[in-house]
Amino acid sequence: MPASNRHRPTRRILIVDDIEDNCLLIEDHLQRQLKCEFRKSSSGNEALQILKNWSPDCILMDIMMPVMDGIEATKRIKMIPACHDIPVLMVTAKQEMDSLEEAFDAGAVDYIYKPIDRTILVSRVKSALRSKEDLDRIKVLNKELQQKKQELSSFSQTVSHDLKSPIVGAASLYDLFLYRIKNEFPQIIEDEGLKELLERIPQTFTKMLDFINTQLDYAQAGQVIGELESVPMDRIINAVIENFEYAEQEGIAYFSKLPDMPEARCDPIRILKVWQNMIANSIKFRDTKNPVRIKFGGEESRDTVKFWIRDNGPGIIAEHQDKVFETNARLNYDVEGYGFGLATVKKIIAAHGGNIWIDSEVKDGACFVFELPR
Repeated sequence: MPASNRHRPTRRILIVDDIEDNCLLIEDHLQRQLKCEFRKSSSGNEALQILKNWSPDCILMDIMMPVMDGIEATKRIKMIPACHDIPVLMVTAKQEMDSLEEAFDAGAVDYIYKPIDRTILVSRVKSALRSKEDLDRIKVLNKELQQKKQELSSFSQTVSHDLKSPIVGAASLYDLFLYRIKNEFPQIIEDEGLKELLERIPQTFTKMLDFINTQLDYAQAGQVIGELESVPMDRIINAVIENFEYAEQEGIAYFSKLPDMPEARCDPIRILKVWQNMIANSIKFRDTKNPVRIKFGGEESRDTVKFWIRDNGPGIIAEHQDKVFETNARLNYDVEGYGFGLATVKKIIAAHGGNIWIDSEVKDGACFVFELPR
């Protein structure tokens, strides 16, 4: 495995050319300006062997070499995962210009003409080294970010468990308490005021658990769990509608969808949560005098797949359409809620590299649209 660049005191450069004098000339030019460790190779095969145990920050590759030319050597280097991000600069004669396009397709990032100009050589190698340093820094930051996200996920799970446990325990004790009251002091239950109070206690437990679950959903929303997979959106929507079967049975909501909904490359568990939160939002803010009618649709283009959910509710005025995706966004305080449902939706869509917006006018109902990359 090639060594890490992170704590290396000097940068490393590999020069590949079948003519030794060319290698020595390049090394001489660079040594005058850069503090680097150099290794030289006379062929593509030898370069591949060197890379098994030594990781450079930049490779200078001659195009025209016997047995394996520089383009083929570059292709093979780029196929090695540990070497994929090492910048390769092609060294070429002007009459070999036609080969440059093929070299770039193979993974080269720049080129230097022969006869070699020292100023141009040093400038382009410095640029390649800076790019490599920036990329290495980004890799380290990404690794640290992933670690922090994992720590946050573990913390969220722990906090969730620690918060839920006493509530669940208290609810169990309450059930036991109520059982004893009903059996040993039935006359107390006959008191209407006390009976109403006793009925409100489990509702409070339920609200507390709902609040914890809502906070946990939001904390974890930006993490796309598992592998993304191509999923028929019909299947996800049908599963979500089953969760709202009570709403149809009670005449609160009715659902319909366009036929032949497209597939989406997504985390199905997270996208199910997206649909669930948006349906819950439509039901929550419906006109209470009439059932809400919720319709689903979707379409695909070359680069993206788009889905939408439309209802016949009161709609959302233009100046509030961005605010609904913010945390603690509550535009109607007559309706119970914590203001995290649509904020969670936005985080999930963003974690997929997508976008979400509202495409509707007030009194025409609300239409939420989200777009995912294909």
